[in-house]
Amino acid sequence: MRLLRYILPAGIAGVLAVSAPLVAYASSPEFSRTAEEWAQLRDDKIEYSELAGLVHEYNATVQKDQIDYNEFRKKYGDTKEDVADEYRKLAADLRDALSYPDVDDSNYGSMMAQIINNNQTAKTYEEKADDALEDSYVKYMTNCQTEAGIVQSAQSEMISWYQNQIQLQVDQKAKELAQENYQAVEARCNAGMATDIEVLSARESLRSTDQALINDQSAIDTGRQKLQVMLGWSANANPEIGSIPDVDDARITEMNPSVDKDKALENNYTLLINRRQLSNARSQDKKDDLTTTVADNERAIVASVNSSYQSVLSAKTAYDLSVTQATLEQQNLQIAQRKAQTGQLDNLSLKTQQNTTETAELTVQINRYKLFQAIQTYEWTINGLAGT
Repeated sequence: MRLLRYILPAGIAGVLAVSAPLVAYASSPEFSRTAEEWAQLRDDKIEYSELAGLVHEYNATVQKDQIDYNEFRKKYGDTKEDVADEYRKLAADLRDALSYPDVDDSNYGSMMAQIINNNQTAKTYEEKADDALEDSYVKYMTNCQTEAGIVQSAQSEMISWYQNQIQLQVDQKAKELAQENYQAVEARCNAGMATDIEVLSARESLRSTDQALINDQSAIDTGRQKLQVMLGWSANANPEIGSIPDVDDARITEMNPSVDKDKALENNYTLLINRRQLSNARSQDKKDDLTTTVADNERAIVASVNSSYQSVLSAKTAYDLSVTQATLEQQNLQIAQRKAQTGQLDNLSLKTQQNTTETAELTVQINRYKLFQAIQTYEWTINGLAGT
């Protein structure tokens, strides 16, 4: 069942998106996108290139964060001074409302306890006012970080969904071979050429392939549900899932960690937030703590860029090796077929080589997806989400 999608003001949208699981409402007004863009987002198909737009418009967390951000600005303002003033106002209101009871009052104890609690709350507000670290920029960047992380997760889920589809085929091939082997061992046992233990071992191998297939299908079903709920569909919906783009080999060649680290430092959400909080800090203790945190962030980001780059290279090597192996297995299959035609190779050995060849070809596809994932991780590392 496809979800209906409507346009509502952001404040209403988030509430309805949470309370009505079968209907998702867009965060943005109609004029924010072209008719063609809305049509693409509203069709019953998940395209990789549309994931960011789908998350922005229909993800419940993103919608709630937008509501919270608007409420924050309404309540506290934009600058740290605005935030500090609001905290001082809250503290003053609490203190102005204090009314000490007469000692003879029957509720004296509970009333004094409330006064003490209000005094402590007012003191906390005053401390926050004296060292307000958060402002609307910090709130906004935190929301942007959350949204980017959800987009990255959606991309990973979609890539994994396709990987799991291929893994299912690999394990189906393994079951076919295990079935052939079990039948052959059983036949040999009946002919007195194999033991009962060998039969039991072959049967157990066959059973283990069944569990692998169950696990594969579970991963496929769970991955689909997670992806579509993340994008605004209901868990039991069945939108079409589009293809994953092919790997851009030229992009790998263009990667340069020594240059890209500067972009990663410039874009990193955590670093931007901590730098802003450092700028907002007043007390020396907070400044010393945040100065250390920022320096740690910077070192971690550079290390993350280098690590992500090495992961791309490793994935590329694994992919290239799998291509070579698939080519080799195809050659081995041709040799096996010629031997089988002349009676030099039994049927089970031929089927084993056919299975090995097909599995090697499927492994190429899996490693291609893994390489694509590694490239996407590198892109996010330099575009705001490097580990800190």
